[in-house]
Amino acid sequence: MTTPLPLLLRHLQRCCLAAVLLVLPGLAVADFRDPEGQQFVVWPNIPVVRATDFAEYAADRKIFDELHAAKGDPATTIAALQAVDQLQAHHERAALAELGRSLNVLFISELDRLTRATSIRTPKLRFDFAGITPAELQRPALLDATALAALKAKAGQVTLLVYMTYARTEGSSIQVTATLLKPADGSSQSFTVTALASQAAAALAQDVFHYFYSTRFAPYRNPLADREWLQPAPGHRDQMVSLEAASRYCQTQGAELPTENEMEVGESSGIYHGGIEAKNDRLYHMRTGQLYVARQSADERVVPNRNPKGSNAYYYCIRKKAGAAVARKR
Repeated sequence: MTTPLPLLLRHLQRCCLAAVLLVLPGLAVADFRDPEGQQFVVWPNIPVVRATDFAEYAADRKIFDELHAAKGDPATTIAALQAVDQLQAHHERAALAELGRSLNVLFISELDRLTRATSIRTPKLRFDFAGITPAELQRPALLDATALAALKAKAGQVTLLVYMTYARTEGSSIQVTATLLKPADGSSQSFTVTALASQAAAALAQDVFHYFYSTRFAPYRNPLADREWLQPAPGHRDQMVSLEAASRYCQTQGAELPTENEMEVGESSGIYHGGIEAKNDRLYHMRTGQLYVARQSADERVVPNRNPKGSNAYYYCIRKKAGAAVARKR
């Protein structure tokens, strides 16, 4: 890094922006990490705000929000920076000794170490000051029209802020949260770790590294997208009932008991991806009259129902979605 780091550290230590600036072209993208092949330029100074003072950060964030939208008012910027200086004095009195500086250095160092250890040739995250100088941030009202336009152009590249907050926990541990925020739309991603103060920065860096560098798998497709699952009758919740009772309730809902394939797909999809929660070792009624075994290591998923009139299994109902049924008729 060729930029004079000590000078910028002295300036930004006075500003409780709690922000790491990640810079990339202003593109509308679906995934928070997009564009996939683009390198983020990260502001190297990472001040840290105590979690109880989080509400005071809103004024600081507004500076970059307004500059990004080409609405920056120099007078407002100066007033905001003056408020930031006052906040910084407060945070210095309340913060753990050297916590912000140590989190800053250790966080960057751990990201660099992980990049080297994994032999990544083109880092996704590159720490740089993006051409914005302390003088520009301190005294925008003193800039001429050309220099102010240049500052706005630089700030217009900033599409992502990252701020850190922390709270003391038991003993010498702290809980640190880094939130990545897009000022343009307010979308965000947060990472939280609880660890010893000396280990928190490395743990947080590992989470951020994993998020940006790990394989981005294709979105999950629900194999039963044209079906919808129904819970058992309210009076049947967590109770075993007979095949007849289960089937009869499903029919009242315009549904039926699932097949073996539907049960297996629903169980593997899980409740967060359009499926169901089949609890381990439970038996579930199926449309064929047989029983489905919910067991991860089961050799046989289906067993005969030797007492179909007995209350010997749980159940789910399944039916076609109305929209899917109409689509097939066309």
